[in-house]
Amino acid sequence: MNKIKTIFKRDWEGNKKVINEYIEEINSEALLGLYATATEKLDGTNVRITVRNHIPVRVEKRRNPSGEQKLDGIEEPWYIDADKSNSSDKWIFDGIKNTDFSGIMDGEWSGELIGKNIQGNPLKLSNNRIVFFTLDQAPIFENVPITYEGLKEWLPKQKSKYGNDCGIEGIVWHLVDGRMYKIKVKDFN
Repeated sequence: MNKIKTIFKRDWEGNKKVINEYIEEINSEALLGLYATATEKLDGTNVRITVRNHIPVRVEKRRNPSGEQKLDGIEEPWYIDADKSNSSDKWIFDGIKNTDFSGIMDGEWSGELIGKNIQGNPLKLSNNRIVFFTLDQAPIFENVPITYEGLKEWLPKQKSKYGNDCGIEGIVWHLVDGRMYKIKVKDFN
């Protein structure tokens, strides 16, 4: 699993917010504007579910490297098995219970666990559930600006298409070649 990169460089020496300069891979505004679909970035917890015959058979959660592992050069997160008997994983399994798997084909599917017990419930949802990244379940936003100034002004004004009377966390662009890039409202503030 690779972390989704933010489209702008950060001021690592200062406030760590984004600056008005694209990261190296994004050498043109057209890259995002012409070859990507913009979806709402949902604020939750990353999970991966293995499905067989529309039944979840393996449940995994994201594991970030520790400080010691980062010193050893391990930068990217990975998945570890969630455990039904572990109280810290109980909301993951509650989200599984509230997710409709009838249309989910066999495979490993990464998604975002969101809901009333996750990250303070910024979407104001009544239960926990999983939204899968690669199955076009996140709401699409049309005409998203792709410039620094445009996004800085536009993002805080957007209402969630998934949540209840709340703003969005940000946008994730899905490029046709499978790459993804993001920007969050808090990247500017």
